[in-house]
Amino acid sequence: MNSLAAPIRIALQNILLPTDFSSCSETALAYGVALCRRYDTTLYTVTVVPEEITDYVQPPDPFYLRHCAEKKMAHLAEMKLFQGIKHREWVKEGFVSDVLSDLIDRLEIDLVVLGTHGRGGIKKLVLGSVAEEIVNCATCPVLTVGPQVSPKLGAELKLRRILYATDLLHDSARALAYAFWLAGQEQAHVTLLHVLNMPTDVSVENRQSQKEMALKRLVQLLPPETSASVGTEFIVEIGVPGEQILKLAEGQNADLIVMGPHHTSFARVSTHLPWIVPHQVLCHAHCPVLTVRD
Repeated sequence: MNSLAAPIRIALQNILLPTDFSSCSETALAYGVALCRRYDTTLYTVTVVPEEITDYVQPPDPFYLRHCAEKKMAHLAEMKLFQGIKHREWVKEGFVSDVLSDLIDRLEIDLVVLGTHGRGGIKKLVLGSVAEEIVNCATCPVLTVGPQVSPKLGAELKLRRILYATDLLHDSARALAYAFWLAGQEQAHVTLLHVLNMPTDVSVENRQSQKEMALKRLVQLLPPETSASVGTEFIVEIGVPGEQILKLAEGQNADLIVMGPHHTSFARVSTHLPWIVPHQVLCHAHCPVLTVRD
């Protein structure tokens, strides 16, 4: 992966926040509102009444579900939290992923802010299995707010330290651009991290050689147009990627983790599924995670 060859247009004008009115969604809402205040954006809040309900032997009356959703959304819209920002609320019906994809395209959404429960497996995100689909397939970046994130942090919205984690295997220029754009806007420090996930039988010499090569490639990612005012450091660790990302984020007291697509960087490691590392980070990070895909 090379450094940014050309500037990537970044704007925050329209933010979409799906909600199921849970405590996790409330935490995500705090971040969404704070971002709107900081960047003078419009916040679109939506809840979706599912078209198909399969978790009940006798499905609830869809009219009752919509009525409850509309009542909750009306209460939400009246909160003092929304004062001073541009916002609009919707109650939609249909398949959640289809509704959100349509809104992202139609409203030219620049960012989705999504709360997660982070319990169980990858299908236990706040919106069910569709949350995984949103994070992986959204045409815009997704800011995921996990259960370990404090709502107070969202209200304050201070981005002083940003951790950018990359596997060096895929073109993540857009994710890197967002990390440095936010750092410039917030005058934050950026740490570029790569984690080598090696089998235990790799020699010490090979480990050190791989680490030096990775560090050189990591340094080459730095965009040439990056302002000297953005503090930057480069770190290469050896271990399990998800664990190392979380460890460094906590050790540095990171306010945001930025990630692109992730796969293991060592062919013999079996944990190569693209969702494993992001899911682990989303579930356990003490700060929001911004997933940006090219």
